[in-house]
Amino acid sequence: MAHTIPSRYPSRGTEDRKTLYQIIDKGLFCTIAFNRDGIPHQIPTGFARVDDYIYIHASAKSGFMDSILGQQVSFSVTHLDALILSPTAFDHSFNYRSAIGFAEVEEITDPIEKLKFFNLFTDRYIPSRIADVGEPTPEQVAITKIARLSLMNTAAKVRAGDVNVSIKPDAAWCGVIPIKQSYGEPEIDHQLDSNTPLPDYIKSLVNESGKS
Repeated sequence: MAHTIPSRYPSRGTEDRKTLYQIIDKGLFCTIAFNRDGIPHQIPTGFARVDDYIYIHASAKSGFMDSILGQQVSFSVTHLDALILSPTAFDHSFNYRSAIGFAEVEEITDPIEKLKFFNLFTDRYIPSRIADVGEPTPEQVAITKIARLSLMNTAAKVRAGDVNVSIKPDAAWCGVIPIKQSYGEPEIDHQLDSNTPLPDYIKSLVNESGKS
């Protein structure tokens, strides 16, 4: 099994579960890296975490899912939090939070469990959406593959703070430029009645984004 200890700046690495969960839960996508026919691949995909597992899904016809089921993969979640402008180009950096792990991909085949995590995916991104649009049909669940990856061999790496090098008084501007991610104004689909009200849960999703 591959190790998760950073080879550079190991002090930035941590296996603290609270930190790890925060990084993963704030992520909108994870990247799955795998080997297919001797060629390295990586695929970004949506996910949801439950305890010490993350769950992903894809079409039952997905070549991606067929390639990783039962296989060892690497996965990562990354947040870019700020640009760090230093007095030299060499010392420029980023503030970031990342989680990297290694796990075997296990398929979930029980229809009840599949439906449970299908709903979880939806409400993880848009809380209360399932109650509004209804659960997937048995046919939709059947044509979807769901898999899980253990977080037991996963660690976080974090860089936070300021420039962290000496700066002369006459240096070019140096400092931190924060990066924020937020949702924009919702745009109603042209196929709907333009008077269809925006649900409160979407208003909350948009209003709360970018605050942390």
